[in-house]
Amino acid sequence: MVSDFLDNPKLFRHLLEDLPVGIYIVDREGRIRFWNRGAERLTGHLSHDVVGHDFEEVVRACDRRGNSLAGECCPVRMTLSQRKAQRYTAYYLHKNGYRTAVRIRTRPILEYGDAIGGATVLFEEAFVYRDESAGPPMYGCLDAATGVPSLRLTRAVLHECMVGMEQAHTGFGLLRIRVLGLEEFRAQHGPQAVVPFMRTAAQTLRNSLDAENFLGCWGENEFLVVLPLASPVMVAMTAEILVNLLRHSEVLWWGDHFRVDAEVAYAMATWGSDLESILREMKPTHSKGMAKGAVAANVSERF
Repeated sequence: MVSDFLDNPKLFRHLLEDLPVGIYIVDREGRIRFWNRGAERLTGHLSHDVVGHDFEEVVRACDRRGNSLAGECCPVRMTLSQRKAQRYTAYYLHKNGYRTAVRIRTRPILEYGDAIGGATVLFEEAFVYRDESAGPPMYGCLDAATGVPSLRLTRAVLHECMVGMEQAHTGFGLLRIRVLGLEEFRAQHGPQAVVPFMRTAAQTLRNSLDAENFLGCWGENEFLVVLPLASPVMVAMTAEILVNLLRHSEVLWWGDHFRVDAEVAYAMATWGSDLESILREMKPTHSKGMAKGAVAANVSERF
């Protein structure tokens, strides 16, 4: 009976647990009181590890420029202080170190007399990257370390884009991403030590690109992104966003946290241009980076 369901708080809790979105509830001090399975999936943090903790210490949100959304800048805190619902997009730090773009909605929990009792936070993936495994079998065309298309497949896709551009007299955006400092880290810790950095970088990129965009391997420690529907302004903006998010990702290595450093160059491929000149004339982003070799520096303070 519907009435039996509505009168059963255990069934309501079970419903919230199984919803295909992340949901958490905080009290007026910002301590997590409820954390559903969707939140576990999107953040990597299990409920029994985070309940009772301050939510900011768990999600470690930032905006697309890498600015921390904490304290007075945090929309959840604004909901708690101003009793107003918020809608925004942020980038949560997954337990495995990569960034995930999420759309977030908050609502205040009001007690008797309109006193604030806490807030509910609902979040879901802002971008759903195309899953190659859902299409035809790739037959070894995915890179084993990162899970993105291999160099061979990336070259094939890029060639197809160049041919299509000449036929349709259109253009497309191109981003070349390089993870920095890995040579030194590899020399100190061995060749397998750089795999977590590449895997984390790949996951951050995947979670920041939508289904129309292509991400693949490109040379040693490099990725290539194709933006088929982007304008020149959008290409430059996307490059800035990606480099900021990569530099606010981190890798856990033998108990220590290391920040990822990267550089992103961008270009707009236009009708009549050749691939070599496009790659040669790519412009670097102007975001302020870390010092050379920062990827091998331990994170001494949270960002």
